[in-house]
Amino acid sequence: MTCRCPKVQQSYAKSSLILIVIFLGAVSADFVLAAEGRIAFTSRQGGVSTIYIMDADGRNRTKLTEGGAPDWLPNGTQVGYVHQEDIWVIDSNGTNRANITKGRNDFRIRSPDWSPNGNRIAYSGSSDVFRNILVMDARGNDSRFITNDNQHDATPSWSPHGNKITFRKWGQGPKPEADIFVIDSNGAGLRNLTKNPPARNSSPSWSPDGKKIAFVAWPKPFLWTPPHNIFVMNSDGTNPIMITEEGPWVYEWQPTWSPDSKKIAFVKHTPDGFEDIFTINADGTGLQNITQTHRVSEWHPAWSPAPQAVSPSGRLVTQWGTVKNAED
Repeated sequence: MTCRCPKVQQSYAKSSLILIVIFLGAVSADFVLAAEGRIAFTSRQGGVSTIYIMDADGRNRTKLTEGGAPDWLPNGTQVGYVHQEDIWVIDSNGTNRANITKGRNDFRIRSPDWSPNGNRIAYSGSSDVFRNILVMDARGNDSRFITNDNQHDATPSWSPHGNKITFRKWGQGPKPEADIFVIDSNGAGLRNLTKNPPARNSSPSWSPDGKKIAFVAWPKPFLWTPPHNIFVMNSDGTNPIMITEEGPWVYEWQPTWSPDSKKIAFVKHTPDGFEDIFTINADGTGLQNITQTHRVSEWHPAWSPAPQAVSPSGRLVTQWGTVKNAED
């Protein structure tokens, strides 16, 4: 017969409690990291564009591959990007790099965006002077036009349900305007969301919850000069609100949403003449520079989707086993 005195039982109880606290703290940390996601972006130095991945606070920056315009696949474990006029995919740990289009596409590819189910890719392409929005399957085949007119259409962004695409349309003529449009993914139902002359609008990004669209607007109707500010509007185009600080030399663009639709990452021109990546809450509070690099430009931030798992490190199994053993 085994006898446990009260002191021994208290010691086991304290050990178990400490391990449980450690376990819950570790799980909590994993939950926080999972909820915030990661940000892929392009860094350009010495004429070479390279894709990096970092935590949402700018820490743990790691090099991924050469290329630009990254976009996370819906599985949250792969990143798509453009390299030498082709669309590529790579695992987020830098392995299994694959060329999807393999030079088969006749259009100069820009801004690929994967559909929410991962089956299709929207992108901006051109074979002449005009750009249009096209959609291909996830293997790089069966490209078809969603828009096809004598204007410049760019930066497509899928709705969370995958039935619509928002994009920027830039008209022609001596006084061209740029507005944010939305279209059904089959090419029907084209509609102007901003209708906002004399302002120009660009870089739409649909929030993961489907309620908002972030975009860039600037008041000078016929110039591409600053100020450029980040705006947020309802997904039907109503109630546009500027969420960044106005100023004569503000130059901001390429917004992307956090997976919980609470924050926006974007590119901002800095006083040293280069670009950094900033984050801001969707209500305009909490502005932060998360790259803070010197004489290096970072562009094309892409926030990862909601994660598929909480603890990729296996921390749950190991620590729970330790706690169970202490109670035996």
